[in-house]
Amino acid sequence: MKHSRGIIAKAIAAHQAGRLEEAERGYRRILRGNPQQGDALHFLGMLMFQRGELQPGIDLVQRSLQYDPANAHAWNNLGNMQLGCDSPADAQAAYRRATQLAPDLAQAWYNLGICLCRERRADEALESFATALSLKPDQPMLYERMGMLLYSLGRFREAGEVYRYWLELQPTSAVARHMLAAMTNEAVPERADDAYIKTLFDKFASDFDANLAQLGYQAPQLLVASLGEFLPSDGRLEVLDAGCGTGLCGELLRSWSRRLVGVDLSSGMIDKARERGVYDALEVAELCAFMRRHEHAYDLIVAADTLVYFGALEEALAAASLALRPRGLLAFTLERAADVELHRLQPHGRYVHQRDYVKAAVAAAGLQLECINEVVLRRERGEDVQGMAVFARLQSDVDVG
Repeated sequence: MKHSRGIIAKAIAAHQAGRLEEAERGYRRILRGNPQQGDALHFLGMLMFQRGELQPGIDLVQRSLQYDPANAHAWNNLGNMQLGCDSPADAQAAYRRATQLAPDLAQAWYNLGICLCRERRADEALESFATALSLKPDQPMLYERMGMLLYSLGRFREAGEVYRYWLELQPTSAVARHMLAAMTNEAVPERADDAYIKTLFDKFASDFDANLAQLGYQAPQLLVASLGEFLPSDGRLEVLDAGCGTGLCGELLRSWSRRLVGVDLSSGMIDKARERGVYDALEVAELCAFMRRHEHAYDLIVAADTLVYFGALEEALAAASLALRPRGLLAFTLERAADVELHRLQPHGRYVHQRDYVKAAVAAAGLQLECINEVVLRRERGEDVQGMAVFARLQSDVDVG
């Protein structure tokens, strides 16, 4: 028995270190001597699932629970596997069993909440997250998930309190600070913090395109569809995709471009954009600093849903003006609201802008406004997101040195 414990401990250590073949040998060695050893079955099942052998992995974990039905961690892991295989009802049953066996297992309560969210059972999900928080009040992901769910329900005051607690727990969290400001209108920054942008978009990079498709997102198409009114479409332009994200705009801009450059703060987004193979160059950088470093380099700068993370537009527009060539075009989208004086941070974490303020900011940057088209950018929380597609040109008499 003592010898077996040593073997499985070494196998688990190898598994955690990513040495999967070594770990598998250890688990199978245990099972040759005792085919009913629950831990070996459990961890071997997880290993196989991790390696892409999904159903065999689930089968092994289920087998382990036949011999060790009180193993709450195995039930929790089984739920994760079943949720990953799009079996939410089975996953929910597994998570509930885990919480029954180990009511202090915060991870199982959290996972149950995730499962209930997917089934749109928001009140039950909130109860699960609250239970997890009561058990592990030092876990930022729990505050983030609760805040997001409360926002989706329109319960902004409660969401603000969650973000306030999170910021008290983690005073350096850019996400907690930004979202507290968004929910409460307290200490609103002039623009979103770089750390907030990086964290937000690195996290969502892998699912970004699919999520936007569900929202009917169309900012890139709205901008590119109007470019022909202002520029020749002969494929000879130097083009900057400003805040390129995963490259949705880049695919539309390729035919316009002699050289197409993408810049974004999120390395995760840049990695996804690189997979499209449409850019001549991609760079992880802060947008304004990047444009200031590339004076008079571009015939066209496109910023689809990028400047929505700026409240005050003056810095970004001045940097774009510097980066444009004479008669070059800046095309960008914003979210709009008529009931704000200049701009306002909304509970979703983006800024809305007032039309007259946009006109004034464009002029202050030395740009000539071509037009502002009122558009619908996407649907969110069941409503159209009202926006502006703005086109402005650098005047030909600007001194370019």
